[in-house]
Amino acid sequence: MRILSISNCPLVEWQGSGNVILNFTRGLRKRGHEVDLFGPENFRLIKALENRGKRYRQSVGMLLFVLRQLKSKDYDLIEFYGAESWLAISFLSMHKNRRYPLIVHSNGLETHVEEAEKKHSGLSGERKKWYQLDLGFLFERAFRLCDGIVVVSEFDRGYALSHRYKDQGHVVTIENCLPESFLGLPIEFNRRQVIGYCGSWISRKDIKCLQEDAVRLLREFPGLAFKIMGPGNDFKAGDHFPEDVCSRIEVTPVIKEKEDMIRAYRNISILLFPSIYESFGLVTVEAMACGCAVVTTKTGFAAGVENRKEAMIMEGFGSPFLYNAARELLLDEALRLRIARAGYNLVQSLRWEQAVGRLESTYQSWLKERIQKE
Repeated sequence: MRILSISNCPLVEWQGSGNVILNFTRGLRKRGHEVDLFGPENFRLIKALENRGKRYRQSVGMLLFVLRQLKSKDYDLIEFYGAESWLAISFLSMHKNRRYPLIVHSNGLETHVEEAEKKHSGLSGERKKWYQLDLGFLFERAFRLCDGIVVVSEFDRGYALSHRYKDQGHVVTIENCLPESFLGLPIEFNRRQVIGYCGSWISRKDIKCLQEDAVRLLREFPGLAFKIMGPGNDFKAGDHFPEDVCSRIEVTPVIKEKEDMIRAYRNISILLFPSIYESFGLVTVEAMACGCAVVTTKTGFAAGVENRKEAMIMEGFGSPFLYNAARELLLDEALRLRIARAGYNLVQSLRWEQAVGRLESTYQSWLKERIQKE
């Protein structure tokens, strides 16, 4: 297959979505397919505006860029990452005699994200500004007018089907996977009490809950340490936590190398991840692969795990549900060990070779179907 792949996010190896896209692309190329992959730098409009009106500019930029590509080369399939593709898909879907299917390969359905953030906005204490418009009615065009949707969890697939974006045969779940360096690791499950968090310091991760409940845990357990990984270079613990616990908080602003990430996870006994929404939650499976017991919400990959066996699923969103679950693990070492071992075993099957194979067969099926419609 000759595939044109357009990504709305930077194609950066050490960032979650970028890493996933690059792995799928490499896997398809390895199987003999020709994949022309382009990131936002290839279709950015009015660079001087930086992040202002980013979604609008990306939508127009994607359309103009794809039209230029189609003039110079024929493709069997066009794959879009991101609902900013709504404009390009709206335009291209009007060409009834096209042979190429239009695919949305989603790293998170934007309409699902918007709904979750709106539902839980009171928890985070952060509300959208007046100019941050809800673009769901436009994004839905991408999902309804494309020929197929690939999502990364049954959590998102259920949402797409319930909103009737496509039928069951045209919404497929292909889970994100782990690099080989994360699989089959020798693990020492007996660890000192260290809670951890990995990710951006944004409201969608429910950092308000994380701040409140982590402080409560640190005060209750004097020997407990807290490691925060990946919040960004501007993050300082003293700006977010009271002085009496800051001495036990260690911050690593950015981790780019996989070996460093594995080392960091191995020094954590319990990962705290109270996110309001995750399409998949790569942090969850990375931590499991490194022997952490995970406390998280019923979202993304974690929505399908067995509570109190493979992870501790919070009874609700926000405080004190994170505190309650983490405290139980801190008081019950046998439970923590059982969950850590079960989580480790659960994620060993997340291998890129199988995922790429499923994507290949899905795309070939939808391509054949499109050709037969002519």
